[in-house]
Amino acid sequence: MKLRTDCKIRKIAGESVIVRMGKLNVDMTRVISLNPTSEWLWEQIGDEEFDVEKVADLLTAEYEVEREVALFDAQKWVDMLKEADLLVSND
Repeated sequence: MKLRTDCKIRKIAGESVIVRMGKLNVDMTRVISLNPTSEWLWEQIGDEEFDVEKVADLLTAEYEVEREVALFDAQKWVDMLKEADLLVSND
């Protein structure tokens, strides 16, 4: 899977939010706000292919976290991205 290329992080009122670029009639009821770790993960992945394992690898390399915790958090992050339609599947 990959992050959508038409979505970018923007700072709005001090918050990091995901904005779909070039989309008219934006639904502002679906603003996706990122915490610092989510923003960092988004920036690390960029336009690369990734999976839950890769996200967990990034988390364990950057933070002092056990692998099981990193895998759990990585899965939650990926699930959130899927629910928000921020991923493109490579299927």
